[in-house]
Amino acid sequence: MLSYRHAFHAGNHADVLKHMVLCAGLQHATRKETPLFYLDTHAGAGQYRLNSVEAERTGEALEGILKLDLQSMLNAVSAQSKQMLESYISTVQPWLLRKQYPGSPLLAASMLRRNDHLHLFELHEAEFSMLQRHMQDDDRVQMTLADGFKNSLALLPPVQKRAVVLIDPPYEIKDDYIRAAELAARIHGRMPGAQILIWYPVVRRGDVGRLLDKLRHGSIRDLWQFEFGLKPDDEDYGMTASGMLVINPPWTLPDVMRECLPLLQQALAPLQGHWKVENLLAE
Repeated sequence: MLSYRHAFHAGNHADVLKHMVLCAGLQHATRKETPLFYLDTHAGAGQYRLNSVEAERTGEALEGILKLDLQSMLNAVSAQSKQMLESYISTVQPWLLRKQYPGSPLLAASMLRRNDHLHLFELHEAEFSMLQRHMQDDDRVQMTLADGFKNSLALLPPVQKRAVVLIDPPYEIKDDYIRAAELAARIHGRMPGAQILIWYPVVRRGDVGRLLDKLRHGSIRDLWQFEFGLKPDDEDYGMTASGMLVINPPWTLPDVMRECLPLLQQALAPLQGHWKVENLLAE
């Protein structure tokens, strides 16, 4: 399984995929004037240095966000995809200039509006302490040192009536795949219109299969899968790919990702890379 210490992995290919999809979802959700509730079940530290000892030890950002020619990607896509890419680029660029990369909480906070609200869960005390330092000046944000798997449902449905939920556990244990699916199903049961995003790593393909099977055999509808990998599945390699499962995605998102994922493959893994955009459950 994976280590929860995201400082080793910040800005890697999985972060790029995750945050492109998250930006697209938030961009779509904030088009309506009414307030939005953003919930992050496993928030992490919120911000990471790309020149830290941890980041330099793995070099994953060098093979991820720092390897991308973002302007060239922007010039290669249609107007519809350009809007999403511009949102992602404009959000991460200020951090990149400071040799940093934002976690999902800071990325979301950058995109959300004054009347929106964020609630962030983080279980690990060291990560939570850093999260507090990075988010303490934002009065839209509430943070809880707790397990998001166990505590998220108590906040739903929120007073805002609309929600974007990111389920992004550490996958330190195999049960996280099933727990992510179960939580998504329960959130969907309470808020059928919520936009729910589940990030998953591909370490052993069978674990991903169990996650998908669990989601397919419930009441969920309008479920899409977006996946990007650097090389074919290999259980001895570690994380070869990652994906985002999105319930109630923006209607434009599948076409946008069909344009952007081939560009990611071309830039990061032209020979062995692969990508997928698939509708798993229709509306």
